[in-house]
Amino acid sequence: MAESADMEMLLTAFKKFAIHGDTKATGKEMNGKNWAKLCKDCKVIDGKNVTSTDVDIVFTKVKGKTSRVITYEEFEKALEELAPKRFKGQSKEEAWCRFQDF
Repeated sequence: MAESADMEMLLTAFKKFAIHGDTKATGKEMNGKNWAKLCKDCKVIDGKNVTSTDVDIVFTKVKGKTSRVITYEEFEKALEELAPKRFKGQSKEEAWCRFQDF
């Protein structure tokens, strides 16, 4: 999949956005608002292939049924869901690698 340095950067981004605006957050879980902010700030949402509605749907799909937050593992699944949609015409692996460039 991706190199370990890229995965470290992804984990750092996750933690940064997980604690954004919440002084009590631990950085281990991310709420839907911060997930949407990450997607907007990192230009995952392009308004054409991926919209804020798509981001919300993917968040709901990957989180636990009764949960209001996602873990880092669920975050990775969410990005894997969005990658092919964001980078149409590319394989899932190619699309995932493109996310590493953000």
